[in-house]
Amino acid sequence: MLSTQDTQKHQSQDTNFLKILGAGFGRTGTKSLRNALNYLQFTTHHMENVLMDPTQIPEIFEEAYKRPEAPVDWIRAYQGYDAAVDWPSTAFFDKLYALNPDAKVILTVRDPEKWHQSVCNTIHEWPAVDETWPKQILRARKMARVVVRDGELGGDNVNGRKEELIAKFNKHIEHVKAIVKPENLLIMELGQGWEALCPFLGLDIPKDVPYPHDNKGKDFKALLQHVKDQVVKDNKTAAAAADVATSSLSVKQQA
Repeated sequence: MLSTQDTQKHQSQDTNFLKILGAGFGRTGTKSLRNALNYLQFTTHHMENVLMDPTQIPEIFEEAYKRPEAPVDWIRAYQGYDAAVDWPSTAFFDKLYALNPDAKVILTVRDPEKWHQSVCNTIHEWPAVDETWPKQILRARKMARVVVRDGELGGDNVNGRKEELIAKFNKHIEHVKAIVKPENLLIMELGQGWEALCPFLGLDIPKDVPYPHDNKGKDFKALLQHVKDQVVKDNKTAAAAADVATSSLSVKQQA
């Protein structure tokens, strides 16, 4: 973690460190949007990055949610990224928008009933985890429970609180529409693609490249297992590289 001095240094830096802000709740096509933005040469923060990127500090988001009045090192939170979509970012949209007033805002939306059903089928159905899972995933999962499951979604029984959650979903959409300048806001319906996104960003539409359609509800558990397997693989690769470097150094020292 950064020292208090480092945190204060980052907090004093300029704003507008994010070029694009995704304002849509999770389960509104945020992973597809992340992959589309990455194809367009942005580096986009998404919950999956918190799970997989070892430079990410999930505790920054967790503490920011638990202590909303405390200072937050947002520049460190998004170090290496110039765009942010999905939770946890959406939970802090007002603060991030205040810090990035020039950002292009993309509000992904979908039918509220289908959004609620997708939440019931996915976010509240994480597979059981144990100590065999990589520490980065365990830390990110703890943050996600605080920020998303118990925070933004209000805890358990999402199925029995359908009206409450749909009302919050709709209220958030109207709030974003009310505070963002119309020229900086794209309302993107689930199913829309390059034709909506690229003109808004002032970019050419990719030729012969289909818009990504990722993280469908039925694939959610498989996605999490894939994330785990990928992190384990990356960790083993890094460990093997470190062993080779250590062995090489030892040989040189003995020569």
